[in-house]
Amino acid sequence: TIIILIVAAVAIGIAYFTGFASTRTAMKIGYLGHEGWSSWSGSYVMLNGPMKKTLHPNGEVLNVTVVTKSGTLSIEIKDVDGNVIFDEDNIGTKTYNVDVSGKVSVRIKADNHKGSFSIGN
Repeated sequence: TIIILIVAAVAIGIAYFTGFASTRTAMKIGYLGHEGWSSWSGSYVMLNGPMKKTLHPNGEVLNVTVVTKSGTLSIEIKDVDGNVIFDEDNIGTKTYNVDVSGKVSVRIKADNHKGSFSIGN
């Protein structure tokens, strides 16, 4: 039993470190999402709180698309060295192209946001 618990803990740690898993403490209502190695998207009736995920883009440009019907959404993207390469608050309905080189850390903060987001190539 102890070995199984240790193996499970190591597997969870590896999943978070490599970006297979995301960190979320956000409250979601009607959330339909997709998480992949190089992309992350969600559509929802309401999203409130922070979420974070590591992405491994398939190119040098990451497309960030947000649709806002109400509320606010902020997105911050950091490179592997921790440098902020994208930081937008209170995003309306808009699309951005973000230059990247390698894996990135994406942090989303929603405040009663109704709409969707899509981040990927």
